[in-house]
Amino acid sequence: MNPKIWWLFVGLLTSQSVSPENSPGNNIHCRKAFVFKQDKSAEPDTMMLCRDSFQLPEGYQTVVNMEVCDDTLCARLILKLSWDLAGNYSGLDTLPGNPLTKFDHGKFTGEDYRKLDQILKDKNSALRVLEKEDLVDQSIRMKATTVDAFTGATPATIKKSVVEGAVYTSYSLWHLVNGILCDSIRAFTLSVYSDAVSERLLMSGNYESQLFALKQMKAPDFEERADLMFLILQKSNPLVRAYILNKIPLPFRFPERNPELVKLYPVLDSYSKSVFISRIISSKTTAETFIPLLMQMEKFSDQKQVQKLNEAAGKFGIQK
Repeated sequence: MNPKIWWLFVGLLTSQSVSPENSPGNNIHCRKAFVFKQDKSAEPDTMMLCRDSFQLPEGYQTVVNMEVCDDTLCARLILKLSWDLAGNYSGLDTLPGNPLTKFDHGKFTGEDYRKLDQILKDKNSALRVLEKEDLVDQSIRMKATTVDAFTGATPATIKKSVVEGAVYTSYSLWHLVNGILCDSIRAFTLSVYSDAVSERLLMSGNYESQLFALKQMKAPDFEERADLMFLILQKSNPLVRAYILNKIPLPFRFPERNPELVKLYPVLDSYSKSVFISRIISSKTTAETFIPLLMQMEKFSDQKQVQKLNEAAGKFGIQK
């Protein structure tokens, strides 16, 4: 059974701050957001909401102190973890005197920490569908040197998904940072949501964070924040672009916005261009506004896209 988090409660912000040694930076202040439990028997941990020097929410962090396996070969895992405002894991940090360790208490190397960070950022990791008993091959026994104990070897099929010698640490942390704890982070973010929070998410480099913010926007917001939408269309990935192109109200109430949008067409990927074309040929009003503008950029379209524009122009009686 995958690890689950049992919640005690979600609390209001309090005046309790993170101690200086646990603070992520001199200009960042963290206060309690809510408490959670890693499992039914664990002591509760505190999730902190961190704000920048302007008191704007910036992200979350917590310090966990957890068991990751059932034998003496695994030391307790004490670690600081961070998430962004949309509940996406964003980083880890050790605490003084508490390095991460592997099988037989060997310390993590710099490369181990880098690999663990990448593992935790991979939401499609094989760890998502594995059970804890799948993590070791009991037919191959390995003897520890520091204690009188044996453990199974890591199956070759999952070696890329774990830090070698720290399979239980990799598994436990992945399920903690990518599990239902993320839902509680998102819920708390919505309780302190504002235009500033929205903009921070929209300007992040994480497309999932951008989508989270876009889904909080109402139809009029897309035109009121058109300049920001245009900037995101230039820089984000196809999923975000497609979402904006499907939600943005077209044609714009302010006509000058329409050619501004079309000017971005050359920088779009092929999928986003196709989404844009499908959107504008869906009605006579949008077709009459945008097809003449797009016809001027025919060299940036593939043959199928040009064909769709020509067919729509004929259907709606639009002169090229």
